[in-house]
Amino acid sequence: MTDRVLPLQGVHNFRRFGELPTRDGGRVRSGLYRSGQFSRATPADLDAMDGLGIKVVADLRRPREREMEPSHWPEREGVTVLASDHAGSAEPPHLVFLRDNELTEQSIRGFMTDIYRELPFDPGNQWVFAQGFRALADAEPDHGFIVHCAAGKDRTGLFCAFLLTELGVDEEAVREDYLMTNTAVNFERIIPAVAKRLKDELGKDAGEAELRAFLGVDAAYYDAAMEAVGDPRVYLREELGLDEDTLARLRERLRDAW
Repeated sequence: MTDRVLPLQGVHNFRRFGELPTRDGGRVRSGLYRSGQFSRATPADLDAMDGLGIKVVADLRRPREREMEPSHWPEREGVTVLASDHAGSAEPPHLVFLRDNELTEQSIRGFMTDIYRELPFDPGNQWVFAQGFRALADAEPDHGFIVHCAAGKDRTGLFCAFLLTELGVDEEAVREDYLMTNTAVNFERIIPAVAKRLKDELGKDAGEAELRAFLGVDAAYYDAAMEAVGDPRVYLREELGLDEDTLARLRERLRDAW
């Protein structure tokens, strides 16, 4: 599965999440990507991303996150960026947690599990989720799509899980795509940088185990979100307000026969 990871220098967790088999013998089409934010993309990264034919960018970050880490790459002719202003100027919950709490592995895992129960019901997330599905339902076959948040693992991971589930991908493969963050990201490279930033900006010390719990993903986090959601099919229709016609077009456009 490592061939699904695109090794960019300044964009973490950039990978394909299409081309997976479906239970009915088909497969998800290519041209679907997921990643972390683009604010530190190198010129070579931008060239690589420009070559993917991406026409829709679903940015799940809150306004404050977008202000702090601007994404310059989507400023391209013909590229639509979906982003929500629902949270206004509110500070992102993960930054509040890092500032106000002792950073033990237990506290971090508790925070992550709790926040996963909330992510599917956040109004901003729901708006981008729904608009992303609608954009994909109307996409041309050669139009690429990317969904991202800050790290490309939590909000992004749930979006991809909901989409792949609706397309008929087996639950084990959906879960494997979610957990791939733990092998797709070079933690040996980013953990020291994050630890230094926490120390310099917040005066907080955090070890490798603590930061892996925060920067990585865990089946327990995923399960917490799915338990809160219940049936993903009901969630898409009742929570996100997606109608059957939209979802039928989505399945038609995003699934290929073998």
